[in-house]
Amino acid sequence: MESATSFFDSNTNPMGSLLDEYMDEHRRHRGDIVEGVIASATPRSILIDIGGKSDAVVHPREVERMSSEDLQALKPGQTVSVYVINSDSDGSLVVSLARAAQQTDWDDARKLLASNDTVELAVVDTNKGGVIVRLGELRGFVPGSQLMPNWRRYQQTGSSEMRWRALMDKTLKLTVIEVTPERNRLIFSERGSYQRSGTKQEILESLEIGSVQKGIVSNIVPFGAFVNVQGVDGLLHVSELSWKRVNDPHEIVEVGQTIEVHVLDVDLDKERLGLSLKRLVPDPWTTVHEACVVGDLVDVKVVNLTAFGAFAALVERPELEGLIHVSELSEDNIGHPEEVVQVGQQITVKVISVKADQRRIAFSLKAATGDQPNAD
Repeated sequence: MESATSFFDSNTNPMGSLLDEYMDEHRRHRGDIVEGVIASATPRSILIDIGGKSDAVVHPREVERMSSEDLQALKPGQTVSVYVINSDSDGSLVVSLARAAQQTDWDDARKLLASNDTVELAVVDTNKGGVIVRLGELRGFVPGSQLMPNWRRYQQTGSSEMRWRALMDKTLKLTVIEVTPERNRLIFSERGSYQRSGTKQEILESLEIGSVQKGIVSNIVPFGAFVNVQGVDGLLHVSELSWKRVNDPHEIVEVGQTIEVHVLDVDLDKERLGLSLKRLVPDPWTTVHEACVVGDLVDVKVVNLTAFGAFAALVERPELEGLIHVSELSEDNIGHPEEVVQVGQQITVKVISVKADQRRIAFSLKAATGDQPNAD
């Protein structure tokens, strides 16, 4: 009877030659990713059956680094993908489970880059340049320049290494902007995920006047603030920040803050976007008569001085502002309102006129002085 050894020997039996040809044709090479079945998994070794002459061996150092939880998750008979690290002429293979998973993750990253789709990932580490996220087995980097402006207020300026530490465990909505496996570079952008596909013109065309949009304050200037809405910066003019007088936009908003804004105007020709914050709340002038009527004595705060009088806001309703004409400041002739009142001063005045349709209130200081009882 022919022995099993001689049956598979290519020198004595044609079947052995056919088997060798088959094995040569299906020989694994470094870098190949193949599917196999776990033959055994112990803390000492993991064997994978990939259909060769012998089981493939997971690299010993990789087995050593595995946690007990990861090792216990590997069950005999389970189908896995492995990355071929080394292939000997005798058909024995050294493979890696982790490298195979990484290769799959690189493929996923390439797909995200090509499609420009977004992915939500948690921050797992930080450094002075930005934050680290994990895509499967891969560590990706989000540079500080690619983070949205709203994170600036969380920065720890005392230590460059701890600058972004407050973002630990935060979930970011990201797009992939670079995939370079040979340099182990996987770069993400948070800013990019908020840039809608299409031109600025298309984005502006999609914004309806009167709609409410979410935006992020990207810059503050003396005349207002710029708010990024769907990738386009719009102007939130200082006059549209609040119904009350605003001398400094920093009183109302700060860079990096996420706010809702009212779309006030869309200029397609000049590609400009006008926004409002105050129009998200009711117009106080529609209820001005609930705050004051002609003849009332009210407390006001002086907010501005001009050559022709002083502007003052109701203490209880600072969004309502009126004028104390220079002729209503004093019984005496005065050269300038500052001779009688100062900005920031609180005084009691008499309401002498209310014109809601014109957004005007007229106050009188001298009339209020005459109406108030003597201190003694």
